[in-house]
Amino acid sequence: MPPPPRPQRLAVITPLANERDTLDEFVRRVTAQLLPQDALITVFDNVSKDGSVDRAREIAQAEPRLRVVFAPENRSVVDAYSRGYREALAATDADWVLEMDGGLSHLPEQIPPFIDAMAQGYDYAGGSRFMSGGGFDGPWSRYLISRGGTWLTNLLVGTRMHDMTSGFECFTRKTLQLVVDEGVQSKAHFFQTEIRTRMHDLKWVEIPIRYNSPSSSVGKASLSEAFRVLWSLRKSRRTARPAGGAA
Repeated sequence: MPPPPRPQRLAVITPLANERDTLDEFVRRVTAQLLPQDALITVFDNVSKDGSVDRAREIAQAEPRLRVVFAPENRSVVDAYSRGYREALAATDADWVLEMDGGLSHLPEQIPPFIDAMAQGYDYAGGSRFMSGGGFDGPWSRYLISRGGTWLTNLLVGTRMHDMTSGFECFTRKTLQLVVDEGVQSKAHFFQTEIRTRMHDLKWVEIPIRYNSPSSSVGKASLSEAFRVLWSLRKSRRTARPAGGAA
């Protein structure tokens, strides 16, 4: 059965690299969750060497909801996500923007709970692997980094989300514009924690998700940057602002 009609438009953004083996299935499973007015924006750059971008362009010829962006100027994962944010704001009239990883690390079938949450009037819905109903499938080292990063951030910054490091999340258009306008300090994956820290001051809710981590490696430079930015966040929030609400 097709999903019931809704007036809001959704844009899904996904930075992709060498995803040739899973691209067709990923697009098929994501678009199965979308309505005709929605969009799936895929962002590629020079990291992609396996022909994924060419295959995405082929798929887009038959799937009008798929938009393929090639951004060779990207220099980091943050650049890729930021380009996706800007594309969703500038090239679509989406009311809600959902970001997710490619390669089926995030399950497209878990998109509907985000839509349901946004329809209730939340500014932000964040996927959580560490709340009831969520799960993490991957190397133990990655689990410890994600879970430990959440615990440390909540301790030092005063947030209270179950998961402060996930990249499966949905914003209202106004909220995403705020993220783009303010920018982030991080050049690596800690930028997700920066964003969630800001979302904590708005009306937010967490959505249980299951996540499959394909990699066990997190570079020392990324960890060092994470600690530096975390300390900066702590200093900037010494004067507590009114916290938003969770479900």
